[in-house]
Amino acid sequence: MKRSTALTVAIFAAFSAFGQGSGPATGETVGVAFVGFDSGDISESGRLILSDLVRREISIAPGFALVDRGNVELLLEEQELRLSEAFDAADPVRVGELTGAGSYIVGRIRLLGTLYIISLRMIDVETGQVTRTVTEEFIGPLEDLRKPVRIAAQKILGVPGIEVNQGEFISIETDLPGVGVYVNGLFEGNGPVVIRVPKPGKYDVKLATDGYKPWSQTVNVEKNATFFLKARLIRQERIVDERTRALQDGRVSFLTFTTVYTALASEATLYAIGSDNVRLYVGLPLLTAPLAFFGALKATDGIVMNSGRSFMIMSSTLWGSTWGLVASFVFGADSRATAEGLGGEGDEVDEDGFAFLPLHAGLSVAGGLVYGGLSTWLTSGDEPFPSSRVWLYHLGSVLGSFLGLGVPYVFGAESPGVIYGGMLVGSLAGSATALWLTRDYTEGRNVGNVAFIPELPRPVALGTDGGFGLYLPLLSARY
Repeated sequence: MKRSTALTVAIFAAFSAFGQGSGPATGETVGVAFVGFDSGDISESGRLILSDLVRREISIAPGFALVDRGNVELLLEEQELRLSEAFDAADPVRVGELTGAGSYIVGRIRLLGTLYIISLRMIDVETGQVTRTVTEEFIGPLEDLRKPVRIAAQKILGVPGIEVNQGEFISIETDLPGVGVYVNGLFEGNGPVVIRVPKPGKYDVKLATDGYKPWSQTVNVEKNATFFLKARLIRQERIVDERTRALQDGRVSFLTFTTVYTALASEATLYAIGSDNVRLYVGLPLLTAPLAFFGALKATDGIVMNSGRSFMIMSSTLWGSTWGLVASFVFGADSRATAEGLGGEGDEVDEDGFAFLPLHAGLSVAGGLVYGGLSTWLTSGDEPFPSSRVWLYHLGSVLGSFLGLGVPYVFGAESPGVIYGGMLVGSLAGSATALWLTRDYTEGRNVGNVAFIPELPRPVALGTDGGFGLYLPLLSARY
């Protein structure tokens, strides 16, 4: 305690020459102590930096003399005087005695949302009265707080100084920390954040983060003003990828086709196995159709099911059913069956004796399932299957079947089985060839890119004996 008293007396003697009073008069110098900033919103290192800025302004202001910082802090520490007490002028005489100053300044910084409120008070030691009060408000990053602190110090000292151009800001508060903030499509940081915009005007603000619905609003920022935003994001249980959404434009048609085809296929299957249970014919489609729908709905969730792929699967299924139906006629089913022959009791026989037999239904369903499953596998992947490519695929299949029909015919084959086998092999080969030739096909390249180029006849060399022939092009195409 003796040490503290002696030091207090020394400081008081050193600054007694500065005089006492609320401000400098002509020819007078007032000793001013800056106690520091009281703030729970800024770190200790930040408060020290800002305090040094105030002390510098005091040291260069005319008519004022700065009390040594070290002495002030030491005395306040020894006397256990808190900054909040100094700011509220709880015992100004005590502060004056400790520092030896005629006046002292104490500051307080509070944070309201994104708004910094800087308050300075000058207190006269002799009277204990607050002689001057200055408040500055600032919105912006913490590192830019230096300028408004200097302005506040200059104002409380009553000296002309710098002016601040506040500028234009968007203050964004979010209930969820770390949300990505975008202004006019550009990433500006993670909320909560204060963003300085280049000029007054309208700005599109968007907030986005995983697991929540995007939030957006258009704001109008006025000159030297701050637009305050408070956003509340809503949780999104399931995130739908925009690319997936765009690549599923054929999903509805595929689901519809699958549902209807399954119902018909169940009826055909019952007929193929020879069932005569009426309840099954009515009840089985009622069970299989919903199961097929929900199964396909789940299977196509989040995968590529564009219109081209949907068209490919549906058309291939019908194409396969056609091949299966034709096979039933070729291998064992007499299309001219009579009621006394293959057409038994219960079979639908027309006036010409035609009967639709169980074999027809069974092979038709089997062919559709095989082709449908194969086309599903061929079109799988992360890229869309172009609709125009489907037409080329089927064109290749038809031309291949023509080729498969022509070869047996040229060689005089008359067996229906041989002719059917040749057409089927040719169709598969044509399909495979078309798929291979269009392997790099995209939506941007369609049938219109296939150009037929006319060529003129030209002479060509024949062998090495110097003979010439005439080249007659029949057809030239470029893809």
